[in-house]
Amino acid sequence: MKLSERGGEVGLLRRLYRGCVAGKGSLVITNGPVGCGKTALIQTFVEQVTEQGSTVLSATGSASESLDRLGLIDQLVTAMGAAGPVGWPPDVAEVAMAAGASGRVPRALMQRVYRAVAELAGKQPLVLHVDDVHFADEASLQCLRYLVRRIEALPVLVVLTESSSHDQALATLHAETLHLSYCHRIRVGPLSPEGVARYLTDHPVTRSVAPETIELWARASGGNPLLLDALIEDFAGQGTAQTAGRGAPVPGESFRNAFLRCLHRCEPTLLAVARAAAVLGKSVTPALIGDLLGEDATSVRRSVTGLRAAGLLSGSWFGHERARLTVLADIPCKDLPALRARAAELLRESGAPAAVVAEQLLAGHDPDQAAWQPDILREAAREALAAGDAGASVDYLRHASGLCTDANQEAEVIAALAEAQWLIDPAKASRYLPQLSRMVRAGLLTGSDALIVVKQKVWRGEFAQADDLLRIIEAREGAGAENVWNGAGHARAVIRSDHTLARVWLSFCCPGLRRGTTMSPRTFLRLSADLVELGKGPAPDEPLRGTGRAGPFADTLVALIFLIGAQRLDEAMLWSERLLDEPRNRRTPMRRAFLETIRAAVALSRGDAADAGEAAGTALSLVGPEAWGIAIGLPLALAIRAATERGDVDTARTCLDLPVPMVMFGTPFALPYLQALGRFHLALGRPRAALRDFESCGELMTKWRLDAPELVDWRNDAVAALIALGDHRRARERAEEHLARLGERPTRARGVALRQLVAVGPSRNRLRLLREAVRILEICGDGLELRRARADEEAARRAEEETTPLAHEHPLGALWDAPSPPARGVVPAGAADTDAVPAALAELTEAERRVGALAASGCTNREIADRLTVTVSTVEQHLTKIYRKLKARGRADLPTSLVLFSEAACPLHGR
Repeated sequence: MKLSERGGEVGLLRRLYRGCVAGKGSLVITNGPVGCGKTALIQTFVEQVTEQGSTVLSATGSASESLDRLGLIDQLVTAMGAAGPVGWPPDVAEVAMAAGASGRVPRALMQRVYRAVAELAGKQPLVLHVDDVHFADEASLQCLRYLVRRIEALPVLVVLTESSSHDQALATLHAETLHLSYCHRIRVGPLSPEGVARYLTDHPVTRSVAPETIELWARASGGNPLLLDALIEDFAGQGTAQTAGRGAPVPGESFRNAFLRCLHRCEPTLLAVARAAAVLGKSVTPALIGDLLGEDATSVRRSVTGLRAAGLLSGSWFGHERARLTVLADIPCKDLPALRARAAELLRESGAPAAVVAEQLLAGHDPDQAAWQPDILREAAREALAAGDAGASVDYLRHASGLCTDANQEAEVIAALAEAQWLIDPAKASRYLPQLSRMVRAGLLTGSDALIVVKQKVWRGEFAQADDLLRIIEAREGAGAENVWNGAGHARAVIRSDHTLARVWLSFCCPGLRRGTTMSPRTFLRLSADLVELGKGPAPDEPLRGTGRAGPFADTLVALIFLIGAQRLDEAMLWSERLLDEPRNRRTPMRRAFLETIRAAVALSRGDAADAGEAAGTALSLVGPEAWGIAIGLPLALAIRAATERGDVDTARTCLDLPVPMVMFGTPFALPYLQALGRFHLALGRPRAALRDFESCGELMTKWRLDAPELVDWRNDAVAALIALGDHRRARERAEEHLARLGERPTRARGVALRQLVAVGPSRNRLRLLREAVRILEICGDGLELRRARADEEAARRAEEETTPLAHEHPLGALWDAPSPPARGVVPAGAADTDAVPAALAELTEAERRVGALAASGCTNREIADRLTVTVSTVEQHLTKIYRKLKARGRADLPTSLVLFSEAACPLHGR
């Protein structure tokens, strides 16, 4: 280890040595914490004086030999014999005999040692160096004290090094020597941050570390040169990737060994305090350390000061977490559980956060458990869940389940454990359901805890069991399903309660479970909004601002569904993104999966297929298909529809290959799935299969009395399939029937139905109907359908103005849902002239305009390839160039003006 910031100390030693050469004796006591370079300083000095011809006698104290009487004097006698013959050498047998005796050292022996030293000094200057003198036995110290009081007139320089953590052991030596005029004391401490910076800059390994990392090096090492060297050694072993980086220290094996070496060379009380601090972690205080060790606060503060002086502790206790873990691992295994248990009790009594106490309990595994431990673990689990750390919550509750003292407490803990586990993986949470169901029936689990079982049973599609358990809960609370809504399907004024909301969800998820319990989507939304008090308080979005209850039926989700159902899409998107930014939601898989699904639904409703696909894909990747239970149909449907809109057949097929539980097809979650499947078939040019999917969807909705376009607009989809089949008569009848059912209210379904009616209806009033469709879709905010309606409106307007044979032959050739004439050249006359082309499209080649026009018209890549007699790969390459030139993210961003370059329309292939 090279010297740094030791210039003054080296200068003093050289000056005293010059005095020694001149015949003036001196005593130097070098004091400082362990690892701070005392030995390195003196060894460097000793090497220099040895080169100048002086005689050097060295001895070293050792903790393992501290009980060996006269062990240090024995080393000096041996060193004297090696230095040359003297007239008064102490006899080895005499030293051994004195070592075996008790009491004071014989004066004759001390005189013989002194005379031998004086005779050696008479030949040439003598340096007597004793390292780690604090480990010397009392008899040896007695001889040293006798010697140093008599060297003032001799060419002798006595240099002692001692650890500042052992000052009490050297109290007598200090009392008898520090007052002497020829005694000098050198204090060696840790390096300053500037000294650390110079140390690193001068070292070849760390020469290139970034200046902003110097503080990290100083904090991790505490300025202790031994620890700093160890960090540098670890740094060098990290390889070129670490060395070429910013250069932050990464403590490794060398640091661990150096830290323990320093710690075990300290006084035992300092080691005990360091271990207590490691156990207490971030909650450490001197008072808690004192309570943990049974020591007084003054003694603890003195030890803490000593550890900080050595750089082993910093202002934030341990300078690096690796240091704390090193000390923790050094505690004997037989002592650690008791320390952990005692620490947990002290932290609880001091009012520490429940999580801090819980971590001690988890780490300790104390067999002598206390009655308060399950409660503190449950409190910590609730705090972790609120912060979004469901994994920690599960760990706390799992530990608490083994500490319960009665059956009721155990039931509550296991219910909370199932709820926390559900947020990570509902499939794993289901393992607790059989046990919890028995607890509900036995009356051990009541209230909201009992409803956890019901909710998870519903999620898994075990409706009969969920209903049975819910009836038991309702009977105990004196409430039943008849208090939720009346037989006409209208919501009654209900008092908000968890079991009422659970009943609403059960009735919606399993239509017809019991007679009179089926409700319409509007009733469901209205009841849900009432039950979560949406819009009733001073802040209409209060459920979105609050934390909500963990689980599948959170108030937050109901509020978001309500916003989507009310076509308040911008608000729903804003809130879903805000909630996704919250750490507690972002870190919890199921919460994030729900919010990503909501975001996908909003994006798709607004016509943004790219964002919808990304959000739906994220939702499906966060947890496995099995974890989604009966709700798997919703994110899958969104992902399939988004991929279909983008023309991404492979992604849609991948989603369709994911397994879904059969029980899902008996729930409303099957409806969007069947709709997505039908639109996929339509996009592949299989209108007959698509029509079967849509009509199956309609049959289920009619059977379950859920037939509402807000849920699934299957009738408009069926019309699109009939148009693709060329059955315009049935398509017109279906469209007219649908419009009659919808009434005059401006809904998305009405806007789409008007547009499709124009495609198959008589030519009169078509422009007026399309303008009405555009107006309605603008109100609803459906970007994709709005672009289609506007394109149809523009095509209709042009058809009325044109008198070409083509216009008379097929006046609505550019309509999305009309059958397409054979492709015959997709660029109208004059379109090839760039002067007549809109500025944004001027960069496109003629081939790119053809492809872009068909893509903007709703054609899939395969259909475009068939119409233009090219390969699908060629179409994809053209689309990539088109997106880049127009700065578009996907088909949804293509300008409607592209349609002007096509006379060949594509049928609707999903929305």
